[in-house]
Amino acid sequence: MATTLKLAGYLVTEAAITFSGTQQLNSLADNEYTDLSDEINNSSDLYAYVDIRAVIASAAFITPADCGIEVFLIPTVDGTNYPTWTGNTTTDQVHNGPYFVGYIPFTGTTAAQAGVLLRIEAPNGKYKWAARNRGNVALAGSGNVLYWRPHSYQAA
Repeated sequence: MATTLKLAGYLVTEAAITFSGTQQLNSLADNEYTDLSDEINNSSDLYAYVDIRAVIASAAFITPADCGIEVFLIPTVDGTNYPTWTGNTTTDQVHNGPYFVGYIPFTGTTAAQAGVLLRIEAPNGKYKWAARNRGNVALAGSGNVLYWRPHSYQAA
């Protein structure tokens, strides 16, 4: 008899991604990368996917064609050592590029913004998040948060 896979639904409640490094989402300059987030360990849970929700405080976003947040997932394969990541800079960093997982677009208006990025494949072990402001303006000094929520499959 064949096994059918079904979506398992969200497996835990939504949680804020914590950035305890120097550069977080708050006050992030235009084109600036954050530092890495705190570590998330998927070694035991083995979630298949993660959805990301961005909540960005009001700013004067002006160019809807190129206005949003880039999201990056940075894994460690050996459980300890992470690849090179350069945060807290506005210049393009070629070595950050391979960890890009998606873009959350905003409207070109002066308003708070929200958006989602669905179905990011979760790594088997530990990983960290990062982001880059592509809003064409600096983000507000508070009220900017990325949330993550894992999901998977179940056998039916």
